Amino acid sequence: MKVVEETASKYFTDFDGRFKARLSQVTPAFMPVATHELTGTSSRYECRIKVEYDKDIMSLIEEGMLVAVRNFKSTQKQQRFSLMVISRVWPEHYGLKGLSESSYYPMQFEIIQQSVRDWDTSDKSTMMVQISALPINYDLLIDGDGEPKYEKGFSYPVVAAEANILNREMISHMYNKRILDKIGYKAKTTTSDAYKDPRIGTIQMFESMEEKIPIYLDFESMVRYHFGIFAFTGAGKSNLLANTLRRILLHAPEIKVVVFDISSEYPFLLMDLFADEKIPSKIVLENPVASAEQFYVSVVKPRDYENDDRVRKVFARIFSQKKIGYYLKPESKIPTYGDILDELTKMRGDNLEKPHYINSLDRIRQFVSDYKHDNEKTDSTFVNEEFLIGLDQAGQSAVKEFSISDRSGVYSWATSRLALTENIKRADKERKGAGGLDIEGIRELVEKESRLTCISISDPVAIKELVIHLAREFLQRRKRSFKVKPYVLFVFDEAQEFVPDLSGSGGIDKDCSRTVETLLRQGRKYGLGGCLATQRIAYLNTNALQQLHTYFVGTLPRPYDRTVVSDTFTIDKQILEKTLEFAPGEWLLSSFIATGMENVPIFIRADNAETEVEKTLNKLA
Repeated sequence: MKVVEETASKYFTDFDGRFKARLSQVTPAFMPVATHELTGTSSRYECRIKVEYDKDIMSLIEEGMLVAVRNFKSTQKQQRFSLMVISRVWPEHYGLKGLSESSYYPMQFEIIQQSVRDWDTSDKSTMMVQISALPINYDLLIDGDGEPKYEKGFSYPVVAAEANILNREMISHMYNKRILDKIGYKAKTTTSDAYKDPRIGTIQMFESMEEKIPIYLDFESMVRYHFGIFAFTGAGKSNLLANTLRRILLHAPEIKVVVFDISSEYPFLLMDLFADEKIPSKIVLENPVASAEQFYVSVVKPRDYENDDRVRKVFARIFSQKKIGYYLKPESKIPTYGDILDELTKMRGDNLEKPHYINSLDRIRQFVSDYKHDNEKTDSTFVNEEFLIGLDQAGQSAVKEFSISDRSGVYSWATSRLALTENIKRADKERKGAGGLDIEGIRELVEKESRLTCISISDPVAIKELVIHLAREFLQRRKRSFKVKPYVLFVFDEAQEFVPDLSGSGGIDKDCSRTVETLLRQGRKYGLGGCLATQRIAYLNTNALQQLHTYFVGTLPRPYDRTVVSDTFTIDKQILEKTLEFAPGEWLLSSFIATGMENVPIFIRADNAETEVEKTLNKLA
């Protein structure tokens, strides 16, 4: 037993003898019988820990630290500890607790004034520190060999047992070892330099120490199983997203990124990647730009950089590499194969009482299906001239064979498909004359060349049409080819524009929301990932939200937003309340797939994306 205890001690810290604590109480949490939209998720138990007072202890204990308490499953051969996260810390003074509002006023002031001096001592008879902690539903197992193991599930801790804070090395082992082994990264020190270190930031524990604890993610799993970033304006949402995308592109070579940037801010935030000739990239703007100055004006920049000439020089460098294109909006409507099939389905439903009409439409439908299969086309692919010629011949033959009336709608539709070839010719002429990228051009760009494609279009209808066509086309092509790699990450910044709640949307908004939901629901099987970033999570399609396996939560001042996060991702409400105190760049991270511990909340401080931007400006300008 002594050997096991000695082995266990190397995983805990007592801050040089200043932390002495015991579990005093385990209280079953109140579970409401009836729930409503503001209920949220709560832990089943709340644990109270009492700590002997030391004058330095309040500066050493931090919310978010993990505490281990021996539980009833512990044996002589194997020690087991219930793990819990500190949610609140507060000091108590015996004299102040006994102070009554009805006491003589001068005596109240006398006691209060005397207590100020007490806090600077380590008087354990007068003061104490209280900790409220929530179980994270993991046990820490320590055998005689000293190798720590983790087992999911809640075990009841021994009340009055010693409470131990996990030390820096143990925290790093828990959250990082499995990830580092998988990605094959080894380093003795950590740095915020995105080009040298794949970390996304540091864990908010032991921050008084010189070397911070880095936090690493399994980027491939995070991308494939989708992630979300949720925070109010000013919390650093775009900064975190840019920081994460930069590290994905630098340290995960099998991942491509497509950013739907309705705010036109990512050409600035990712300028170092766009300026790097070694990284194939493309910026697709809403309108053509004839000069570097026009490109500079079209991009949104942070206030501090609006009049910075260095930005102009870097943008000129990007422009000179011919990485700027623009979206060629189709002036002439060209149907997709899916549109043709939908029209046939509608006409079939309108003519159910006429068997020969049904036979004629089925014959035409068979031609469309055969052509799609033989030529490897998907429903979201636009039809071509060769197909229309064949469709016209099939339609003419079908209406003749089944004696369709020349005054019927079916006859008119089947014999007029050749007219659509004029739309195709007109669109080809527009594309050749203007030199822009149409939907098919953007798809080919992502599939073949570009690792980073930023679609900066402020027109909501145009960018939603792009999302619908690209998402459907990628998904159907991957399904047909059973292809998984390279992974493609679709990033939806201002996600409320692309994935709105279905109950309050219609038209193209509803189509876009359903398409993205389908992409998130089915894409993981085919290497297609999604990222949703928004400041109002309550306005999002909850079916899409439930597909996310990793999430970053910043400051969300509205209670309903926090409740949606609590319900959707099973995060305790007390943990989420901590986010109200976050400064910009501080986040609550939790993941079912991409961190070392499944669905355990981690308070992190993200690295600043503008640091890399500033380095690029100084280097290239």
